[in-house]
Amino acid sequence: MTDRLYYDDAYLWSFEGTVTAVRPGKKPGQWDTALDRSAFYPTSGGQPFDTGRIICTGSEANVLDVETDRSGEVWHTLDREIPAGTAVRGEIDGIRRTDHMEQHGGEHMLAGAIWEKLQGMTIGLHLGEAESTIDVELPEGRTHLTDEEVILLEDTVNDRIRLDAPIRCWFPSEEELSSLPLRKKPTVTEHVRIVAMGDFEMVACGGTHPSSTGRIGLVKITGVIPAKGKARVSFVCGGRAFRLFRTYMRSADKAGAALSCPVEKLSKAASELNSRVAEAERKARKFETAEILDMIREKESREDLRGLALSAITLEERDAKAVSAAVSAYISDPGKVLLLGAGERLTFARSADVKIDMGELIRRVGRGGGRPDLASGAGIPECVGVARKILMTEYK
Repeated sequence: MTDRLYYDDAYLWSFEGTVTAVRPGKKPGQWDTALDRSAFYPTSGGQPFDTGRIICTGSEANVLDVETDRSGEVWHTLDREIPAGTAVRGEIDGIRRTDHMEQHGGEHMLAGAIWEKLQGMTIGLHLGEAESTIDVELPEGRTHLTDEEVILLEDTVNDRIRLDAPIRCWFPSEEELSSLPLRKKPTVTEHVRIVAMGDFEMVACGGTHPSSTGRIGLVKITGVIPAKGKARVSFVCGGRAFRLFRTYMRSADKAGAALSCPVEKLSKAASELNSRVAEAERKARKFETAEILDMIREKESREDLRGLALSAITLEERDAKAVSAAVSAYISDPGKVLLLGAGERLTFARSADVKIDMGELIRRVGRGGGRPDLASGAGIPECVGVARKILMTEYK
Protein backbone atom coordinates (compact mmCIF):
# COMPACT_ATOMS: atom_id res chain seq x y z
CA MET A 1 0.00 0.00 0.00
CA THR A 2 1.33 3.43 -0.96
CA ASP A 3 2.66 5.63 1.84
CA ARG A 4 0.72 8.89 1.31
CA LEU A 5 3.14 11.68 2.11
CA TYR A 6 0.58 14.49 1.76
CA TYR A 7 -1.03 13.35 5.00
CA ASP A 8 1.97 14.70 6.92
CA ASP A 9 2.91 17.64 4.67
CA ALA A 10 0.45 19.19 2.21
CA TYR A 11 3.21 21.51 0.98
CA LEU A 12 5.58 18.73 -0.05
CA TRP A 13 6.14 19.53 -3.75
CA SER A 14 8.99 17.02 -4.34
CA PHE A 15 9.72 13.53 -2.99
CA GLU A 16 11.77 10.41 -3.66
CA GLY A 17 10.24 6.99 -4.27
CA THR A 18 10.43 3.68 -6.11
CA VAL A 19 8.14 2.22 -8.78
CA THR A 20 6.51 -0.92 -7.33
CA ALA A 21 4.12 -1.91 -10.15
CA VAL A 22 3.24 -0.95 -13.74
CA ARG A 23 0.23 -1.86 -15.88
CA PRO A 24 -1.24 -0.58 -19.17
CA GLY A 25 -3.48 2.47 -18.73
CA LYS A 26 -7.01 2.96 -19.95
CA LYS A 27 -5.79 4.64 -23.14
CA PRO A 28 -3.02 3.66 -25.58
CA GLY A 29 0.31 5.20 -24.64
CA GLN A 30 -0.63 5.56 -20.98
CA TRP A 31 0.72 3.55 -18.05
CA ASP A 32 -0.71 3.16 -14.55
CA THR A 33 2.21 3.26 -12.14
CA ALA A 34 2.32 2.54 -8.40
CA LEU A 35 5.02 3.91 -6.07
CA ASP A 36 6.07 2.84 -2.61
CA ARG A 37 5.51 6.43 -1.40
CA SER A 38 3.82 9.41 -3.04
CA ALA A 39 2.80 13.02 -2.39
CA PHE A 40 0.34 13.03 -5.33
CA TYR A 41 -3.25 13.39 -4.15
CA PRO A 42 -5.70 10.94 -5.83
CA THR A 43 -9.21 12.04 -6.77
CA SER A 44 -11.31 11.63 -3.62
CA GLY A 45 -14.02 13.34 -1.62
CA GLY A 46 -14.82 15.89 -4.31
CA GLN A 47 -11.19 17.08 -4.56
CA PRO A 48 -9.49 16.51 -7.95
CA PHE A 49 -6.16 14.73 -8.39
CA ASP A 50 -2.74 16.36 -8.47
CA THR A 51 -0.67 16.64 -11.62
CA GLY A 52 3.08 16.98 -12.10
CA ARG A 53 6.02 14.83 -13.21
CA ILE A 54 7.72 11.55 -12.34
CA ILE A 55 11.46 11.81 -13.10
CA CYS A 56 14.10 9.11 -13.30
CA THR A 57 17.61 8.93 -14.75
CA GLY A 58 17.48 9.95 -18.39
CA SER A 59 13.67 10.16 -18.56
CA GLU A 60 10.55 11.79 -17.18
CA ALA A 61 6.81 11.26 -17.49
CA ASN A 62 3.83 13.56 -17.00
CA VAL A 63 1.24 12.62 -14.40
CA LEU A 64 -2.14 12.70 -16.17
CA ASP A 65 -4.37 11.25 -13.45
CA VAL A 66 -4.11 9.81 -9.94
CA GLU A 67 -6.51 7.26 -8.47
CA THR A 68 -6.59 4.87 -5.54
CA ASP A 69 -7.95 1.32 -5.45
CA ARG A 70 -9.76 -0.49 -2.63
CA SER A 71 -6.51 -1.81 -1.17
CA GLY A 72 -5.20 1.73 -0.70
CA GLU A 73 -2.69 1.56 -3.55
CA VAL A 74 -2.26 4.90 -5.34
CA TRP A 75 -1.98 4.60 -9.13
CA HIS A 76 -0.42 7.38 -11.20
CA THR A 77 -1.40 7.49 -14.88
CA LEU A 78 1.75 8.45 -16.83
CA ASP A 79 2.31 9.26 -20.51
CA ARG A 80 5.29 6.90 -20.71
CA GLU A 81 6.39 3.65 -19.09
CA ILE A 82 8.83 3.59 -16.19
CA PRO A 83 9.81 0.03 -15.23
CA ALA A 84 9.14 -1.43 -11.80
CA GLY A 85 12.08 -1.12 -9.44
CA THR A 86 13.14 2.28 -10.83
CA ALA A 87 14.07 4.97 -8.34
CA VAL A 88 12.18 8.17 -9.17
CA ARG A 89 11.56 11.71 -8.01
CA GLY A 90 8.04 13.06 -8.03
CA GLU A 91 7.33 16.76 -8.57
CA ILE A 92 3.88 18.14 -7.74
CA ASP A 93 2.25 21.00 -9.67
CA GLY A 94 2.23 23.31 -6.66
CA ILE A 95 0.00 25.94 -8.25
CA ARG A 96 -2.77 23.39 -8.89
CA ARG A 97 -2.38 21.84 -5.42
CA THR A 98 -2.43 25.24 -3.68
CA ASP A 99 -5.61 26.19 -5.53
CA HIS A 100 -7.27 22.94 -4.47
CA MET A 101 -6.21 23.45 -0.85
CA GLU A 102 -7.63 26.98 -0.85
CA GLN A 103 -10.97 25.76 -2.25
CA HIS A 104 -11.09 22.74 0.07
CA GLY A 105 -10.13 24.76 3.16
CA GLY A 106 -12.69 27.42 2.30
CA GLU A 107 -15.35 24.75 1.83
CA HIS A 108 -14.71 23.42 5.33
CA MET A 109 -15.12 26.87 6.85
CA LEU A 110 -18.22 27.64 4.78
CA ALA A 111 -19.82 24.28 5.65
CA GLY A 112 -19.02 24.85 9.32
CA ALA A 113 -20.60 28.31 9.26
CA ILE A 114 -23.71 26.98 7.51
CA TRP A 115 -24.10 24.37 10.23
CA GLU A 116 -23.47 26.83 13.07
CA LYS A 117 -25.60 29.72 11.79
CA LEU A 118 -28.35 27.96 9.80
CA GLN A 119 -28.29 24.33 11.02
CA GLY A 120 -27.65 23.24 7.43
CA MET A 121 -25.95 19.90 6.76
CA THR A 122 -23.49 19.82 3.85
CA ILE A 123 -24.00 16.85 1.53
CA GLY A 124 -21.20 16.49 -1.01
CA LEU A 125 -18.50 18.73 -2.45
CA HIS A 126 -17.43 19.40 -6.03
CA LEU A 127 -14.27 21.38 -6.75
CA GLY A 128 -14.70 22.66 -10.31
CA GLU A 129 -12.18 24.39 -12.53
CA ALA A 130 -13.86 27.81 -12.21
CA GLU A 131 -15.96 27.55 -9.05
CA SER A 132 -16.88 24.93 -6.47
CA THR A 133 -20.21 23.79 -5.06
CA ILE A 134 -21.65 22.15 -1.97
CA ASP A 135 -25.18 20.82 -1.60
CA VAL A 136 -26.78 21.81 1.69
CA GLU A 137 -29.74 20.21 3.42
CA LEU A 138 -31.48 23.07 5.24
CA PRO A 139 -34.20 22.86 7.93
CA GLU A 140 -37.79 22.63 6.66
CA GLY A 141 -36.54 21.63 3.22
CA ARG A 142 -35.51 25.15 2.17
CA THR A 143 -33.55 25.34 -1.08
CA HIS A 144 -32.59 29.03 -1.04
CA LEU A 145 -30.65 31.45 1.12
CA THR A 146 -31.68 35.04 1.66
CA ASP A 147 -29.29 37.88 0.84
CA GLU A 148 -28.92 38.51 4.56
CA GLU A 149 -27.98 34.85 5.19
CA VAL A 150 -25.36 34.93 2.43
CA ILE A 151 -23.81 38.06 3.95
CA LEU A 152 -23.86 36.46 7.41
CA LEU A 153 -22.02 33.38 6.14
CA GLU A 154 -19.44 35.38 4.19
CA ASP A 155 -18.75 37.69 7.12
CA THR A 156 -18.43 34.78 9.54
CA VAL A 157 -16.04 32.83 7.33
CA ASN A 158 -13.84 35.75 6.30
CA ASP A 159 -13.58 37.05 9.87
CA ARG A 160 -12.28 33.62 10.86
CA ILE A 161 -9.88 33.55 7.92
CA ARG A 162 -8.32 36.79 9.16
CA LEU A 163 -7.71 35.18 12.55
CA ASP A 164 -5.12 32.98 10.79
CA ALA A 165 -6.09 30.12 13.08
CA PRO A 166 -4.03 26.92 12.79
CA ILE A 167 -5.38 23.98 10.78
CA ARG A 168 -4.47 20.59 12.22
CA CYS A 169 -4.86 17.19 10.52
CA TRP A 170 -4.31 13.89 12.38
CA PHE A 171 -5.42 10.29 12.90
CA PRO A 172 -6.86 10.07 16.44
CA SER A 173 -7.18 6.90 18.46
CA GLU A 174 -10.64 5.35 18.73
CA GLU A 175 -10.92 6.67 22.28
CA GLU A 176 -9.99 10.21 21.26
CA LEU A 177 -12.22 10.08 18.19
CA SER A 178 -15.26 9.23 20.27
CA SER A 179 -14.74 12.35 22.38
CA LEU A 180 -14.24 14.87 19.55
CA PRO A 181 -17.00 17.43 18.78
CA LEU A 182 -17.25 16.61 15.07
CA ARG A 183 -19.61 18.60 12.83
CA LYS A 184 -20.91 15.35 11.32
CA LYS A 185 -20.33 11.63 11.64
CA PRO A 186 -17.38 10.19 9.63
CA THR A 187 -18.24 8.23 6.49
CA VAL A 188 -15.52 5.63 7.22
CA THR A 189 -14.93 3.49 10.30
CA GLU A 190 -11.17 2.84 9.98
CA HIS A 191 -8.17 5.17 9.63
CA VAL A 192 -10.38 8.18 10.32
CA ARG A 193 -8.49 11.41 9.68
CA ILE A 194 -9.65 14.58 11.43
CA VAL A 195 -9.26 18.18 10.26
CA ALA A 196 -9.65 20.94 12.87
CA MET A 197 -9.62 24.67 12.08
CA GLY A 198 -9.20 26.84 15.15
CA ASP A 199 -12.02 26.16 17.58
CA PHE A 200 -14.80 26.60 15.02
CA GLU A 201 -14.56 23.63 12.62
CA MET A 202 -13.80 19.94 13.14
CA VAL A 203 -14.72 17.14 10.76
CA ALA A 204 -13.36 13.92 9.27
CA CYS A 205 -11.57 14.46 5.93
CA GLY A 206 -8.78 12.83 3.94
CA GLY A 207 -8.01 15.79 1.67
CA THR A 208 -5.25 18.39 1.59
CA HIS A 209 -5.64 21.71 3.42
CA PRO A 210 -3.66 24.88 4.10
CA SER A 211 -1.66 25.09 7.33
CA SER A 212 -3.75 27.97 8.67
CA THR A 213 -7.02 29.70 7.85
CA GLY A 214 -5.19 32.83 6.74
CA ARG A 215 -3.72 30.96 3.79
CA ILE A 216 -7.24 30.44 2.40
CA GLY A 217 -7.26 34.16 1.68
CA LEU A 218 -10.91 34.91 0.95
CA VAL A 219 -14.23 33.11 0.47
CA LYS A 220 -16.97 34.49 -1.79
CA ILE A 221 -20.38 32.88 -2.36
CA THR A 222 -21.26 33.27 -6.04
CA GLY A 223 -24.73 31.76 -6.12
CA VAL A 224 -27.38 29.61 -4.43
CA ILE A 225 -29.84 27.54 -6.47
CA PRO A 226 -32.18 24.59 -5.78
CA ALA A 227 -30.70 21.19 -6.68
CA LYS A 228 -32.31 17.81 -6.00
CA GLY A 229 -34.26 19.15 -3.03
CA LYS A 230 -31.24 20.89 -1.50
CA ALA A 231 -29.58 24.30 -1.74
CA ARG A 232 -26.55 24.21 -4.04
CA VAL A 233 -24.07 26.85 -2.88
CA SER A 234 -21.43 27.96 -5.39
CA PHE A 235 -18.28 29.66 -4.12
CA VAL A 236 -14.68 30.63 -4.88
CA CYS A 237 -11.74 30.92 -2.50
CA GLY A 238 -8.22 32.29 -2.38
CA GLY A 239 -6.70 33.18 -5.72
CA ARG A 240 -9.94 32.42 -7.54
CA ALA A 241 -11.81 34.92 -5.35
CA PHE A 242 -9.17 37.59 -5.99
CA ARG A 243 -9.28 37.06 -9.75
CA LEU A 244 -13.09 37.17 -9.71
CA PHE A 245 -13.00 40.45 -7.77
CA ARG A 246 -10.50 41.90 -10.25
CA THR A 247 -12.71 40.88 -13.19
CA TYR A 248 -15.78 42.42 -11.58
CA MET A 249 -13.96 45.64 -10.74
CA ARG A 250 -12.63 46.04 -14.27
CA SER A 251 -16.08 45.41 -15.72
CA ALA A 252 -17.72 47.75 -13.22
CA ASP A 253 -15.18 50.49 -13.94
CA LYS A 254 -15.75 50.20 -17.69
CA ALA A 255 -19.53 50.18 -17.24
CA GLY A 256 -19.31 53.21 -14.95
CA ALA A 257 -17.24 55.07 -17.52
CA ALA A 258 -19.71 54.18 -20.29
CA LEU A 259 -22.67 55.38 -18.21
CA SER A 260 -20.79 58.37 -16.74
CA CYS A 261 -21.48 57.39 -13.16
CA PRO A 262 -19.53 56.03 -10.17
CA VAL A 263 -19.54 52.27 -9.57
CA GLU A 264 -21.83 52.53 -6.54
CA LYS A 265 -24.57 54.07 -8.74
CA LEU A 266 -24.29 51.55 -11.57
CA SER A 267 -27.46 49.67 -10.61
CA LYS A 268 -29.59 52.81 -10.71
CA ALA A 269 -27.99 54.01 -13.96
CA ALA A 270 -28.50 50.63 -15.63
CA SER A 271 -32.14 50.56 -14.53
CA GLU A 272 -32.73 54.02 -15.94
CA LEU A 273 -31.01 53.07 -19.19
CA ASN A 274 -33.15 49.94 -19.50
CA SER A 275 -36.27 52.04 -19.06
CA ARG A 276 -35.17 54.48 -21.76
CA VAL A 277 -34.26 51.66 -24.13
CA ALA A 278 -37.60 49.92 -23.50
CA GLU A 279 -39.48 53.15 -24.23
CA ALA A 280 -37.46 53.74 -27.40
CA GLU A 281 -38.14 50.16 -28.54
CA ARG A 282 -41.85 50.59 -27.81
CA LYS A 283 -42.00 53.72 -29.94
CA ALA A 284 -39.96 52.14 -32.74
CA ARG A 285 -42.17 49.04 -32.67
CA LYS A 286 -45.30 51.17 -32.82
CA PHE A 287 -43.92 52.95 -35.90
CA GLU A 288 -42.89 49.64 -37.50
CA THR A 289 -46.31 48.14 -36.75
CA ALA A 290 -48.03 51.05 -38.53
CA GLU A 291 -45.64 50.70 -41.47
CA ILE A 292 -46.32 46.95 -41.83
CA LEU A 293 -50.06 47.51 -41.52
CA ASP A 294 -49.96 50.11 -44.30
CA MET A 295 -48.08 47.70 -46.57
CA ILE A 296 -50.59 44.92 -45.83
CA ARG A 297 -53.49 47.17 -46.73
CA GLU A 298 -51.76 48.32 -49.95
CA LYS A 299 -51.68 44.68 -51.10
CA GLU A 300 -55.32 44.11 -50.25
CA SER A 301 -57.59 42.87 -53.02
CA ARG A 302 -61.36 42.28 -52.98
CA GLU A 303 -61.54 40.61 -56.40
CA ASP A 304 -59.83 37.30 -55.67
CA LEU A 305 -61.82 35.62 -52.90
CA ARG A 306 -65.64 35.70 -52.65
CA GLY A 307 -65.62 39.41 -52.03
CA LEU A 308 -63.38 39.06 -49.01
CA ALA A 309 -60.37 41.32 -48.58
CA LEU A 310 -57.29 39.19 -49.28
CA SER A 311 -53.77 40.48 -48.73
CA ALA A 312 -50.86 38.27 -49.82
CA ILE A 313 -47.53 39.91 -49.05
CA THR A 314 -43.87 39.05 -48.51
CA LEU A 315 -41.49 41.24 -46.53
CA GLU A 316 -37.89 41.15 -45.39
CA GLU A 317 -37.19 40.00 -41.84
CA ARG A 318 -39.12 42.18 -39.39
CA ASP A 319 -39.51 42.56 -35.63
CA ALA A 320 -41.73 39.66 -34.58
CA LYS A 321 -43.74 41.70 -32.10
CA ALA A 322 -44.38 44.43 -34.69
CA VAL A 323 -45.55 41.82 -37.20
CA SER A 324 -47.85 40.23 -34.62
CA ALA A 325 -49.36 43.60 -33.70
CA ALA A 326 -49.95 44.50 -37.37
CA VAL A 327 -51.59 41.13 -38.06
CA SER A 328 -53.91 41.50 -35.06
CA ALA A 329 -54.88 45.01 -36.14
CA TYR A 330 -55.61 43.91 -39.73
CA ILE A 331 -57.86 40.97 -38.90
CA SER A 332 -59.73 42.89 -36.20
CA ASP A 333 -61.97 44.18 -39.01
CA PRO A 334 -64.48 41.73 -40.60
CA GLY A 335 -63.91 40.04 -43.94
CA LYS A 336 -60.10 39.98 -43.88
CA VAL A 337 -57.72 37.21 -45.00
CA LEU A 338 -53.94 37.63 -44.63
CA LEU A 339 -51.09 35.57 -46.07
CA LEU A 340 -47.85 37.10 -44.76
CA GLY A 341 -44.25 36.05 -45.19
CA ALA A 342 -41.59 37.99 -43.22
CA GLY A 343 -38.19 36.52 -43.91
CA GLU A 344 -38.58 32.77 -43.36
CA ARG A 345 -41.57 33.16 -41.03
CA LEU A 346 -45.11 32.66 -42.29
CA THR A 347 -48.24 34.08 -40.67
CA PHE A 348 -51.68 33.16 -42.06
CA ALA A 349 -54.65 34.85 -40.39
CA ARG A 350 -58.30 35.74 -40.98
CA SER A 351 -61.13 37.65 -39.33
CA ALA A 352 -63.49 35.90 -36.94
CA ASP A 353 -66.33 35.90 -39.49
CA VAL A 354 -64.29 34.17 -42.23
CA LYS A 355 -64.63 30.37 -42.44
CA ILE A 356 -61.15 29.30 -43.63
CA ASP A 357 -58.88 27.02 -41.60
CA MET A 358 -55.55 28.85 -41.64
CA GLY A 359 -53.82 26.14 -39.60
CA GLU A 360 -54.61 23.54 -42.26
CA LEU A 361 -53.58 25.94 -45.02
CA ILE A 362 -50.16 26.68 -43.57
CA ARG A 363 -49.45 22.98 -43.13
CA ARG A 364 -50.14 22.45 -46.86
CA VAL A 365 -47.52 24.95 -48.00
CA GLY A 366 -44.91 25.10 -45.20
CA ARG A 367 -43.98 23.93 -41.72
CA GLY A 368 -46.15 25.07 -38.86
CA GLY A 369 -49.68 25.14 -37.53
CA GLY A 370 -51.99 26.92 -35.15
CA ARG A 371 -55.62 27.86 -34.68
CA PRO A 372 -58.13 28.06 -37.54
CA ASP A 373 -58.04 31.87 -37.33
CA LEU A 374 -54.29 32.34 -36.78
CA ALA A 375 -51.39 30.08 -37.74
CA SER A 376 -47.65 30.54 -38.01
CA GLY A 377 -44.70 28.57 -39.27
CA ALA A 378 -41.66 28.59 -41.51
CA GLY A 379 -41.23 28.51 -45.25
CA ILE A 380 -39.79 30.26 -48.30
CA PRO A 381 -41.45 33.46 -49.64
CA GLU A 382 -42.98 31.49 -52.52
CA CYS A 383 -45.22 29.71 -49.97
CA VAL A 384 -47.37 32.84 -49.82
CA GLY A 385 -48.09 32.69 -53.56
CA VAL A 386 -48.87 28.98 -53.39
CA ALA A 387 -51.30 29.54 -50.51
CA ARG A 388 -53.00 32.36 -52.47
CA LYS A 389 -53.52 30.04 -55.46
CA ILE A 390 -55.04 27.38 -53.19
CA LEU A 391 -57.51 29.90 -51.76
CA MET A 392 -58.41 31.24 -55.22
CA THR A 393 -59.02 27.71 -56.44
CA GLU A 394 -60.90 26.27 -53.50
CA TYR A 395 -62.71 29.34 -52.10
CA LYS A 396 -63.45 31.36 -55.30
